[in-house]
Amino acid sequence: MLRLSFLIIVSIAITACAAPSKVKVNYDPTEVSAEAALQRELALKKILSYKKRLNTVSYPILKAATKFCTAKRSYSMGARGSSSSDYKDAWRTTANKIFSGDEYTVTWVAEKGPAAKSGLAVNDRILSINDVEFGTSNQQHKKFYAEASRIAKNTAPIKSLLVKRGDQLLEMDIRLETICGYPVVLRESDAVNAYADGKRIIITKGMMRFAQQDQELALVVAHELGHNLMGHLDKKKTNHMLGTIIDLAAAANGVSTRGTFANMGARAFSQDFEAEADYVALYYMNAAGLPLEGSANFWRQMAAEHPGSIGTSHSASHPATSERFLAISNTIAEINHKISAGLPVEPNLGKSK
Repeated sequence: MLRLSFLIIVSIAITACAAPSKVKVNYDPTEVSAEAALQRELALKKILSYKKRLNTVSYPILKAATKFCTAKRSYSMGARGSSSSDYKDAWRTTANKIFSGDEYTVTWVAEKGPAAKSGLAVNDRILSINDVEFGTSNQQHKKFYAEASRIAKNTAPIKSLLVKRGDQLLEMDIRLETICGYPVVLRESDAVNAYADGKRIIITKGMMRFAQQDQELALVVAHELGHNLMGHLDKKKTNHMLGTIIDLAAAANGVSTRGTFANMGARAFSQDFEAEADYVALYYMNAAGLPLEGSANFWRQMAAEHPGSIGTSHSASHPATSERFLAISNTIAEINHKISAGLPVEPNLGKSK
């Protein structure tokens, strides 16, 4: 009875809520559907533009840094593509419209890369790779992508790339080139963030918008590549495990540390790892022939957006933006000195910088 009375009171209270005085605007549901379709098209085109820019900026870095990543290399023809089959539901319809069909469409080609040298161009449709057809079924899609993945692990050239360009059928052979085997991928998040997971480099849409200049985006990509090449993730896991062992030992002796030492281990040398990634990133950029002067300004921009990062804090996981600006400026001076002195332009790892 009390419950029923409570529900009646709540219902009365809701109906008594203030309502807007303006009469609701009526609209045609068909027009809403059309507008939603248009907005999906705009959104997908924006995502494709982000991916194109990310590929354009990151590819020269991955290619030039091969001399630093001897442990994990990949092989690439310097092109990317997509198909409506990569999307689901209404987004697949949108992709089908953008790609003008469900064929595998080239969306990006690296300037002066192997694919470009062989004549492949944006908007070409790849019908088959080494006689493995793209097809229309899920099984054919899987075989096609499996062949593309196999090629990335193999130095052998692509012997046969069947391409449709307008009404023309073209056949190409492409000699692959070596790049660092850490693909750079876009994450659909508005957070200003980028990170490495030991296998990939992940850049958010928020970071793409924040890093408005390609030089800034290159610094971010090279920094995350540094984390992967320097094995920072594995080192952090090791430090976390050592802390966990101490926590377990304490628990065995009746002392509850609540994971204190594991957390301390995970944070150990965190700022040093970040500083090291900043340092080697500039060497990767230099190897790619990218301009270094002015790249430190990225951290001034970051400080303007996040003033709390300006001051030094020993408990923070990252160095202060003021420290990073000066460290990058000094590293650029170091690289310029090596170039002018005719010295090997390689990072001084294990040495005082």
